Amino acid sequence: MIQRFLKPGAGSRLTIEHPAELLYMCKAEGSQSEMPRAMHRHDDCAEIVFIREGQGTHIIGGREYRTRRGDVLVYNSGTLHDESARPEVGIGAYCCGFRSLKLRGLPVNHLVPELGCPVLASGEHRAAFESLFELLYDQVGVGQRGAGEICHHLLQALILLVGRLMERPEPRLESPGYDLGREVRRYIDERYAEELDLQVMAERFKVSPYHLAHRFKAAVGCSPIHYLIRRRVGEAQSLLINTELSVAEVAERVGYRHASYFNTAFRKVVGVTPGGYRKRYLTD
Repeated sequence: MIQRFLKPGAGSRLTIEHPAELLYMCKAEGSQSEMPRAMHRHDDCAEIVFIREGQGTHIIGGREYRTRRGDVLVYNSGTLHDESARPEVGIGAYCCGFRSLKLRGLPVNHLVPELGCPVLASGEHRAAFESLFELLYDQVGVGQRGAGEICHHLLQALILLVGRLMERPEPRLESPGYDLGREVRRYIDERYAEELDLQVMAERFKVSPYHLAHRFKAAVGCSPIHYLIRRRVGEAQSLLINTELSVAEVAERVGYRHASYFNTAFRKVVGVTPGGYRKRYLTD
């Protein structure tokens, strides 16, 4: 028998002023991982994602990251993110959503500082992350007495383990100055449900449509209209998963006045119709 004692001073540098409250757990694999999760955000909660297997591309806060097995992704509340798997390998991932977390020095439901990197390699802690996520997912599913308390403590352990990863030297993101492309992206993010086109945006920023499109692509990597479509589709995915709104009501909420246009745009991005996506996501 080998006996171990906790070393003095083994506490975390992360100071939790108010603990997190678990909202949901997700486990993505199989056909779900083949469907991209387009641009969306959660204003009332934060998320931690653990990639169990596979590779993908994640856009977080306007920056693109090539992600792989063992990576831990942190989405602060209000941070836009876009998720897609590499088709040839797919992605298997866990995700937990939580609210009410308050860390010293950070806003509510923020786990990563503003200029901190939201993608962290779990390294030697990969097995620990996988075990914690698996336990959380199982406890949420069983619904037995005491499961809520177990989930509460497992979630705090998960957050502290993320804090341990952030203690390692990581590249800090540079704070950008004014950039027309990023300003247009912010404008789209806040007004995606309005009737927007290139001419409307060009008039708003007092530049030519060509100049706006050129600067936008240089900053974001795609055209303004392509970004607008993914932004709308991403919000539509959230509504299809989390509400009982009809497909037509979802279409109107995200800026499509005609359901047929919405169905075409959705299928082009996700690969299935809105109704098919809702069915496959909630039943797989």
